[in-house]
Order: sequence, then structure tokens, then C-alpha cells
Amino acid sequence: MTRTILRSAISAVVGIAVAFGLIWLAQYAGSEIAPAEYDPATGEILIPIASTIALIIGWFIATFGGGWLAMRASGGTGAGWVVAGAVIGAALYSAIDFADTWWIMALGVAVPLAAAWLAQRAVGTAAD
Repeated sequence: MTRTILRSAISAVVGIAVAFGLIWLAQYAGSEIAPAEYDPATGEILIPIASTIALIIGWFIATFGGGWLAMRASGGTGAGWVVAGAVIGAALYSAIDFADTWWIMALGVAVPLAAAWLAQRAVGTAAD
């Protein structure tokens, strides 16, 4: 039993690392496609919609990839859902920190949940 718990914990940590790496790549790609602009009149940083879309796509890809890897490595589904929880936590923290609108916060929860569910289906352990 201890071996299974350790395997799941290591799988979750590796899955989270992969997910956050993929999110970083999505943010980098989004900032290259549509860089943020500084508005000297208001002192705000204006983030284009293309950069926001790249981030939301990144949440999906990161949760799916990290969750799928964690589920495959652990042999169960729990580690993948931990990855989804980490991505949701990071998305909500980022959204609150930047005072984003409610719909970005809602997508920060819904997108990783959908991706984790699809990763679970892809792994073939939906009955767990």
C-alpha cells in the first residue's frame, strides 16, 4: 500500500511539473503572438485577447498532458485529478491577482476539469 501511495504522489508531482511547463510554453507563445502593451495614461498593462486565448488553451493542454501522464504512471486516476486541482488553483490565483473578469475565473475552473475528465477517458480508467 505504501508503494502505491508513493507512486501516486510521485506521479502527481511529475504531472504538475509537466503541466506548469506546458502552461509556461502557452503563455510564452501567447506573448509572442500578441504582446502586452503598457498604457502610460492609466498605468495599466493591456493584455490582448489572443494572449488570453493562448493561456486558456494552455490550461487545457497542460491539464490534459500532465493529468494523462500522472494517471498512466500511477495506474489510477487520483494523481491526474491532483494535477487538475493544481492547475485550477494556479489559474484562480492568477485571475484574482490580475483582477480578471468572472468569465476567466469560470474558465479557469471549467477548462481544467474538462481536460482532466478527457484525460481520464483517454487513459481508459474511467471505471476507477
